[in-house]
Amino acid sequence: MRTALLEIGLLALSSAARAQAGPGPGPERLRQQVVQRFLENYRVQAGLTDEQYGKVQTIVRGSFEQRRAIQERERDIVQRLEGQMRPGVAAHQDSVTRLLDQLLQIQQDRVDQSRAEQREFAQLLTPVQRAQFVLAFTRLEGQIEQVIRRRMEGAGQPGRIRNP
Repeated sequence: MRTALLEIGLLALSSAARAQAGPGPGPERLRQQVVQRFLENYRVQAGLTDEQYGKVQTIVRGSFEQRRAIQERERDIVQRLEGQMRPGVAAHQDSVTRLLDQLLQIQQDRVDQSRAEQREFAQLLTPVQRAQFVLAFTRLEGQIEQVIRRRMEGAGQPGRIRNP
């Protein structure tokens, strides 16, 4: 969903920045910097107290860790599915069915994770603050998608990003 796109975009942006800049902060450090700036801007926009801000940071960090685990599982499943779908090699129907079912489960896991995140935010933030977070997050995703699209087009690749 949106948060998966953000994570992918952050990783892609940090990888591209590292490749252009040469030695310097790694992708993880750059991702952390982007997330930290986003959270600081949100803090000001939503008028969060220090206590709220600390809790929001904890929720977001936990969510990214859960998303990362889901993405790793998804990559593994997609690789195994691609292995089944090689040209000239007969795919095992049962294996393909199980892998497709696992991909559907990953989509459900993403939805469940997003709902859990929103439940945590609901205990901490007002509906207006939550809406501000969602809107700011959506704007950030759009900016990331534009940067990735421009970089891909500049490299001669199609610039379409899919939302899993």
